[in-house]
Amino acid sequence: MRYRLLAAFVLLPLAAAAQGPVGLLSSVSGKVQIIRAGLTDPAAARPADLLLAGDRVVTSGDAQATFLFCPQSRAAKILPGSEIEFAAGSFTVKKGKVAEERAVPSCRLPKTLVLASASQVQSGQLRLRGSNLLLRSPSRANTATLRPLFRWEPVDTARAYDLKVLDREERILWRQTVSATEVQYPADATPLVWGQKYWWRVTARDSQDTLMEVGTYFQILPAEQAEEVRSAETGLRRLIAENPSDSVPRFLLAFLYEERGMLDEAVRLYQELGSQTGSQPWVEVRLNELMNKLGWDRP
Repeated sequence: MRYRLLAAFVLLPLAAAAQGPVGLLSSVSGKVQIIRAGLTDPAAARPADLLLAGDRVVTSGDAQATFLFCPQSRAAKILPGSEIEFAAGSFTVKKGKVAEERAVPSCRLPKTLVLASASQVQSGQLRLRGSNLLLRSPSRANTATLRPLFRWEPVDTARAYDLKVLDREERILWRQTVSATEVQYPADATPLVWGQKYWWRVTARDSQDTLMEVGTYFQILPAEQAEEVRSAETGLRRLIAENPSDSVPRFLLAFLYEERGMLDEAVRLYQELGSQTGSQPWVEVRLNELMNKLGWDRP
């Protein structure tokens, strides 16, 4: 199966920014420059730079770049010595050529995605406000399975964890005591239902006492949406396995998770992309926004 911002800058034309990004550079090799819409001075391009309508990407004689263009759900490689101009609904080869042009699975950039300056970025590790028992997944987010994998961060002195899954009336559907920090909802437990909301709680205990208890909720997607997610996820995961260095499938998967409200999964993908493409202010800002929605914090 073939699959059918950036360093801070100033004076970005408001009209172009208001339209939102049309795509991004998924990889950059050699001297690649972006000339922003309405500007004349080029800026050095980096992996994961967002592209606006009116932007031009220029590659030197020994450079190349791969881009994702969402209005047409396409990706392609810009060959050395080329110049590509991006519009709201199409892109034009002004000089040189593109290669490996291909369709990609549905590409929907998050509606609130914006270019970000370095001043908006915070650094640090994940933690939960006011507690060191962090319920990681699924938490305050959607999931596409009837047998979710529950994951949480360990508590230093805890020897056991009591997990309970409850319905909206707070009736206990399943409970389990484990020493690990993850457990999957079993096939023989009370079946969960597509499109329904549930709660789960974890109590951390040492040999005698309760250390702390934390609860959160999750929503199971409707069956049709869940099947769409699983189908797209299977294809994109296969592409990642076939070509681990290609960041396009990871971006598409992150966008898919975010679109479907699977925010904890989206965070994991953005973290992978941050490691793969290097520091990008817009990716860091996106992580901060999603973590805030999840109730996480980055000190």
